[in-house]
Amino acid sequence: MKPVTTQNTIPGVADTASRSDTVLKAVKILAAAFILISAFIWKIPVVTRTYGYWTIREIFKVYTVARAWDMEKLTSEHFYVKFRPEDRADAELVLETAEYFYRPVTEDFGYTPRARVPIVLHSSKAELNRSFGWEAKESAIGVYYAGVIKVLAPQSWIYEDGPDSIKETFISSGPIAHEFTHLMIDYLTGGNYPRWFTEGMAQYEEYKLTGFTFNDPAGAVNHSAYSMEDIAENFDGLPNQSLAYKEAFAAIRYIANVYGEKTLHDLIKSLGNGMEFENAMQKYLKLDYAGLEKCRQEWALSNI
Repeated sequence: MKPVTTQNTIPGVADTASRSDTVLKAVKILAAAFILISAFIWKIPVVTRTYGYWTIREIFKVYTVARAWDMEKLTSEHFYVKFRPEDRADAELVLETAEYFYRPVTEDFGYTPRARVPIVLHSSKAELNRSFGWEAKESAIGVYYAGVIKVLAPQSWIYEDGPDSIKETFISSGPIAHEFTHLMIDYLTGGNYPRWFTEGMAQYEEYKLTGFTFNDPAGAVNHSAYSMEDIAENFDGLPNQSLAYKEAFAAIRYIANVYGEKTLHDLIKSLGNGMEFENAMQKYLKLDYAGLEKCRQEWALSNI
């Protein structure tokens, strides 16, 4: 898209751009302030800091959407997509897929977002990575962050012929169900969850709805590369992220199969009420992380 000029623009567009710049500057200042505040919020009790987290998340949500002010917008009943003109077909597919997963995911979690969920569509991996300041080697096709789902344009990574094949692949292997689950857990818990838990839950929901897994579930549990303590204490810092994701998925599968899905939702509810995860685990599983590791491995040998 070419830069807007004053010589041949529709009246009011230049003023809108100016107002948007002002809004962006204001939001950046607020975001910076809340980053500083958050350093103190995480030192106070869980129940109190949850309210602070809600505020911080909504500020970053406004900031992310405001940065996409110059993009086009498509709206459905429960979502809206911001996109570049050349990606309209992809935006329509993303919006249709989001609505396809909306009811099963919200029914599973017993929660419906109060407002339309924003989705920002990125044309390339490089553009998506730049939006987070990531290195070029990162290859995510979807990301959830602070109330916003970011998605890589389907036609930049799906190499099927014809719109029907692209649609089928995007529904079965795309990131929408996964990232929407992250959003659900974030809002239900007020951010009070360990990283491994939300990643395991997102994979589990995706597996239920599409059958998709990052790899063979058997390979996810039949090894001892990372313990539950490893993924609980340093999930993002583990050198083999694929293995860390598998371990998280395996732990959630174990809980769902042995204790029932209701227990997963009891854990989420307790987190939303401000309980620390280890305490919730003791309450509903009667296990600590070492116990969960032992029981999970024993279950895997008999069931997978």
